[in-house]
Amino acid sequence: MRYLTTTLSLALAIGLIACGGAAEEEGDMEADTAAMEEATAEEAAAGGMTTPEWMTVDENARTVTMEIDAGSNDANNRWNFNGMYADNGSITVPEGYEVTIDFSNSDPTQPHSLGIDEQMDQWPATFDNPQPVFEGAITADAATSGTPPNESETITFTAGEAGDYSMVCYIAGHAVAGMVIPFHVSAEGEAGAVVP
Repeated sequence: MRYLTTTLSLALAIGLIACGGAAEEEGDMEADTAAMEEATAEEAAAGGMTTPEWMTVDENARTVTMEIDAGSNDANNRWNFNGMYADNGSITVPEGYEVTIDFSNSDPTQPHSLGIDEQMDQWPATFDNPQPVFEGAITADAATSGTPPNESETITFTAGEAGDYSMVCYIAGHAVAGMVIPFHVSAEGEAGAVVP
């Protein structure tokens, strides 16, 4: 009888330990999952580079295609590129790739333009004769009439030299008011965007 009681007590103790261990393991798994979700959220909040739905990168063809929409939302009085403005967001393309930008203007009242220019510490209020850093990297009539509301155009250029540049709207007053974002050309072949 004593043997049976001891055996039952031992089995009960093992069962309780096993159940407690399983619960503890389940708790650890939940904590690990929560930590991974938190790290992903922090990375997104920190602005880690991703390939957004408006960007397509073809490594075999060495091309990048982007849909850039000026005034797509109310950010910065609609003076933005896909919601990005004043260094709040950035775009990176690989050196030597052909870049096509399908540019549209969703701002209901203002014309906008797009060009790839040098970085500047301070942007001028007006541009007399803007010259892009890469041939073809500018929309038509960029400093004057630009692309009217609800219209679009396409530009294509080769990102010829690695470096730090800017995507800018040349319409008077727009760049100085923040309608400019960093545009990087990567020698390491990186591509993507940091989207707020």
